[in-house]
Amino acid sequence: MNSEIVNFPIYAHLDSSFLGQFIGHEGINIYRIEKTNRVALDIWKDDNENSIVRITGPYWNLKSALSDVMTLISEIRNNNQRYYFEIPPKDVGFLIGKNGAKINEIKLSSNVDVHFDRSNKPEIEEQEVERETAVAVKGNYQQVLTGLRLICDRLNSKGEKTLYDDPRTRQFAESLLESF
Repeated sequence: MNSEIVNFPIYAHLDSSFLGQFIGHEGINIYRIEKTNRVALDIWKDDNENSIVRITGPYWNLKSALSDVMTLISEIRNNNQRYYFEIPPKDVGFLIGKNGAKINEIKLSSNVDVHFDRSNKPEIEEQEVERETAVAVKGNYQQVLTGLRLICDRLNSKGEKTLYDDPRTRQFAESLLESF
């Protein structure tokens, strides 16, 4: 049987920072694609330092292996969604909560990573203008949506009283009794 070669430009579909996830721990993803489809798969860089996946094998095996490569890329991209937005610096502390309690609750509830970037300071220090704080939410698509909803709910609740604000109220006592 004749072997053919397909060069797939992975750089066009996947950021180079995720190439390690594509390869897998100790090359497990490449090994699985090779064994399942009976092909040889390797990654090399072209003259422009772009990553290329080269698949070598019989024609129909190449088609199947290429399908597996695209499926793996889709899984990696879905699991590494990032959403960036900005909030006023005065809301950062409210969102984080005392000792990080509120942001940790959001992280645990939605299984996302939330990072704050406060480094974007004005170039001219004489200006008293505070810039927005950049927030990055990372996870898969559904997790990011859930995390953003929880963050939005938290920010929208600013200024509203909850029954937990004053432990002397009857509502607080009733909710405490319900928890027992």
